[in-house]
Amino acid sequence: MKKSFTNQMTTTRRRQIGAGAFTLTELLVVMGSIVMLVAVLLSVAFTTQERVLRAQCTDNLRQIGVGWNMYQQEFNQVMPCHWKGVTENVGGTPANPWETYEVYRVIPGTGQISSGYDGVGIPDGPWNLAVLFGVKLIPNPKIFYCPALADRVGGEFIYEYYATPPNTWPSTPPGSSSFIVRVGYNYYPQLRATELLGNGQRGPKAAVTPTKWTALDTKKSIVTDVVYSYLTLAHQASGSVAGLNALFPDGHVVFQNARSHPQDFTIQLWGNPPYNNIGNNPANFRYVMSLWQP
Repeated sequence: MKKSFTNQMTTTRRRQIGAGAFTLTELLVVMGSIVMLVAVLLSVAFTTQERVLRAQCTDNLRQIGVGWNMYQQEFNQVMPCHWKGVTENVGGTPANPWETYEVYRVIPGTGQISSGYDGVGIPDGPWNLAVLFGVKLIPNPKIFYCPALADRVGGEFIYEYYATPPNTWPSTPPGSSSFIVRVGYNYYPQLRATELLGNGQRGPKAAVTPTKWTALDTKKSIVTDVVYSYLTLAHQASGSVAGLNALFPDGHVVFQNARSHPQDFTIQLWGNPPYNNIGNNPANFRYVMSLWQP
């Protein structure tokens, strides 16, 4: 029996549709390819963004280096660090690494500088890098914050936290109980003279009092990305630690690559966050700060 013209057309259309359709296997292959492509694009985007942030961080540190060198030329001495030593007690609290990135203390929720931490009637700041702000060598305090930290940690290392309207920097947010103003870089100049650090290692003394350039170890860093814990390391790559930027006395900045120097970024030195951090271990902190290479 011959098929009608209509039946023949229907059969032809079905064959055409069947010939052009994807099988389930083909669909899965296509979807898998799309997923892989998206992953590659996201990885490229992340890498590009990290490179931009790292470059901005490097530029910040170079500007700090210019201001720091202008200070030592103008005042004929190296700007001191607010570090008070490993064993000395201040107010019953042993000196800790946070004293290298703390720059002011204020009346909570305000920009009013408090007094009394270093002595009766003495203003609580400027300390460390904020000295460059105080003498107007670096008028823009945003320079003191690595932009790579903005999306990675809480407010304590972010400029906007300390400039919350209507307050201006240096301050803490209105209504908060916070009284410490921090920056996103450690300031820790190191001397040629060395001493025991408390962990069996020997390392440079900190420049805690005004001193001459000639007393510095010029092969040791003076400013770095904040060294507190793995969680606050500013620069990452593919979800793991990439390293940190370090500024040296002559003004040049070198990225300390974790892949090239894994021994400088071990759990044994940095601790296991969130409760065991290098930021609460003065001896390990000082030893790690002595490792960065020019």
